Amino acid sequence: MNILIDISHPAHFNFFKNAIFVLKEEGHTILITALNRGKLPQILKEELEDIQIKFNGKHRGSKWSIIFEANILRFFEQLIYVFAKKIDIAVSCGSFTTGAIFKFILHKPNIQFDDDPERKMNVILEKATSTKLIFPPIIEGLKNIKIMNALKEWAYLSPKYFIPNNEILDRYYLKKNKYLFVREVNTSSLNYSSQKSNLISQIANKFPDDYKVILSLEDKSTVNLYPKSWILLNEPVEDIHSLMYYSEIVISSGDSMAREGAMLGVPSIYCGKREMAANKIMINKGMLFHKNINKAPEFVNQVINKEVEIEEQNKFRAKLEQEWDDVIKIILNSVHKYSHDYQSQV
Repeated sequence: MNILIDISHPAHFNFFKNAIFVLKEEGHTILITALNRGKLPQILKEELEDIQIKFNGKHRGSKWSIIFEANILRFFEQLIYVFAKKIDIAVSCGSFTTGAIFKFILHKPNIQFDDDPERKMNVILEKATSTKLIFPPIIEGLKNIKIMNALKEWAYLSPKYFIPNNEILDRYYLKKNKYLFVREVNTSSLNYSSQKSNLISQIANKFPDDYKVILSLEDKSTVNLYPKSWILLNEPVEDIHSLMYYSEIVISSGDSMAREGAMLGVPSIYCGKREMAANKIMINKGMLFHKNINKAPEFVNQVINKEVEIEEQNKFRAKLEQEWDDVIKIILNSVHKYSHDYQSQV
């Protein structure tokens, strides 16, 4: 069976990566369409050397680019591409442009995943363009949506699929639990357009002096706003989740990495503006903390001084593994259902 997997963000590649390799081993032909965005082309070319990749559309960061190049232009570029290929099923993370092509033009199955019910118009479009739409347990009142008992990041952070590598510490001259991991997002995207840029730079000099700081900075042009002593990462970073895993605390102005840190069993501070149901799951589990940026330094010190009760890392992750679904199995089972239907028709 020919399976198209559409990827428009590095997090989407992380989500599908393990499933891609399993499906390939099963004998399916995998084709990737991807948005030309940031480091995504480089990541995919390095990780998927023997899989066909077609880049459609662009994402330059501006609202015009997001609306026109990343959606309207991309729709027509994808349409031309898929017509030239005999694709049996499409899988994506909320790509309603891909969904529209497969559901309304090709009349073929389209499976979509999402974890952001706050973007209500997107959810409406995803429902309209998907054969199956799958969400974590964070959405209510909508029919015909399948619920998986896990967050999307669990697809690549579950102990079954992620084993931390402590050799990463030597590469950056770090000691376990003696450094902070900071993530600063670029606020040019629609999701963060109402958020002040470079939030963490405002409190950069208030972190403990005896802790090194690793900085994952999406917009490198603003690096001068941060202390020169901080270790700047050059993305794409090999084994970035091991760097997060061995840190004392993750501080992020973006929601995705804040949730990732929490799922890795590292106390994580989200200091961004968005209120998200996905975040609340990890907040309720006592590993993610939504703090105003000005309150973050005080909370960092409280965590370091053991004034905040934090569950032991491996115990916390083991509990998640017991409670949550295997997300990769959900992806595979969803595809296998249509694979069985396809085989019965040929």
